[in-house]
Amino acid sequence: MPEPVVTSIVQGTLGRVIDRLADKYLPSSVSEKEREEFRIRARELALKEAEAEARAIESVNATIREEGRSEHWMQWAWRPLIGFTFAAVVINNYILLPYFRNLGLQPIDIPSGIWESMLVILGVAAGTRGLEKWARERK
Repeated sequence: MPEPVVTSIVQGTLGRVIDRLADKYLPSSVSEKEREEFRIRARELALKEAEAEARAIESVNATIREEGRSEHWMQWAWRPLIGFTFAAVVINNYILLPYFRNLGLQPIDIPSGIWESMLVILGVAAGTRGLEKWARERK
């Protein structure tokens, strides 16, 4: 059963977008019945996509909750550690370096693959944290 919020988004905002796209891009030779079938099918696909995304986010949330209950500090501390590392690199490379380069401060060079991984982890952590807060406030 889809979440009521997901359903209302698909029927509301996304439904209006689908209707406008159908009106604008379907050729005039398409009958009204075919247009309506297209709209229904597009909404169904959008709903399935939103449900899949919600399940993926819930899976990540479950993992984070399990890590938070762990007694081993490294299991629950690795995400904040990545966040602090990211902040340290940004502070060093973009705030301190311009002022202290003459004193020997060096930029921290992080390969792009590792940088992207850090950003993904931070994005997922921030996104799931925001969703948790939003869900708590809705109750």
